[in-house]
Amino acid sequence: MPAPKEEQMKRTINTWRLVALTSLGAQTTTATHNVTKLDGTTITVPNKIDRIVTIFGPAYEKVFMLGAESKIVADGDFHISGWPWSNVIYQRLNQVPGVPNAHVQLNIEELLKYKPDVVFHFTKPAEIAAMGQVGICGVSSVFTNKLTGVRDDVNLYAQVLGGDSLKIAADYASYFDSKLAWVKSRTDKLSSADRPRAYFANQNIDWTAGKDSDIPELIQLAGGTCVSADVPGGSKTPINFEQLASWDPQFVFVDHAGSSGNATAEDVIKASLADPKYQKISAVKNNQVLIVPTGVFFWDSGVQKILLLQWMAQKLHPQLFADLDMVKELKSFYARFFYYQLTDDQARRILAHLNPL
Repeated sequence: MPAPKEEQMKRTINTWRLVALTSLGAQTTTATHNVTKLDGTTITVPNKIDRIVTIFGPAYEKVFMLGAESKIVADGDFHISGWPWSNVIYQRLNQVPGVPNAHVQLNIEELLKYKPDVVFHFTKPAEIAAMGQVGICGVSSVFTNKLTGVRDDVNLYAQVLGGDSLKIAADYASYFDSKLAWVKSRTDKLSSADRPRAYFANQNIDWTAGKDSDIPELIQLAGGTCVSADVPGGSKTPINFEQLASWDPQFVFVDHAGSSGNATAEDVIKASLADPKYQKISAVKNNQVLIVPTGVFFWDSGVQKILLLQWMAQKLHPQLFADLDMVKELKSFYARFFYYQLTDDQARRILAHLNPL
């Protein structure tokens, strides 16, 4: 006999299916196409996509950039006020409803209310499977330890969305590749001795980016030596102070703080560095604990990561990149990919990790 938990799961799925039939209605369009994700797996998505739900953190940013924001019918509740610049720059974010607790535990019945054609979701196999059980196409995120994974993920979204999104993705890839090549043309010539030791803190000072993330590669490309390059783990790998002190980084970069109830990067730094023991670290002594800009989303997680590469390269090597005007670069990027004309003051505020006025 099936176990009680299995019976309960079956009843729950059957309930979802009944809700789905009522909520989604009779779908006459069954044409689909296959898309290969970055991990090599293939998913089947509908050819006609009119209703999109963006649960995954960087999903709204990508769908907006790809020209399909008008099709977003719901997002994660944390999108609504997590990144103040997005409320200024996105066109519909302030009107799009948020799915409650979407980043903690997705409620499938709540999701069905929005009748989505596709849902861009976190890497949560059980929730993706539950979507499939009720006829929802769920596209889960895939993480790689290569910087180019950002570019390739944009192309994946475009393959799902189709239409003009493919041209926009190609334009983004062209920009991404040209800027990557430009930075590399300078930093590739640096010797090991000329590469400052850099530490990347994710949300908390004692969470760092391990070798399973792309941050070690990004730091290397920017002309630094990533002190956590050999640490097993992804983007939120815990370490202790003793480990950080033994690395003695010359630069500390802090990102991914300040949304979904997390402490701001400024508060993270203030709280951590209030402890006198941190004063022994070179980056602290030399005032090189730097907050990564954010704008519409975290620079370490979305399409702005190519901006992070340029910004970090200039911080590590100001003379080598003295000709890089980040205000001008940021304004150009936002005009080209976010369809918004930043003023000089707005660009400077983003770079200084300040909220809109």
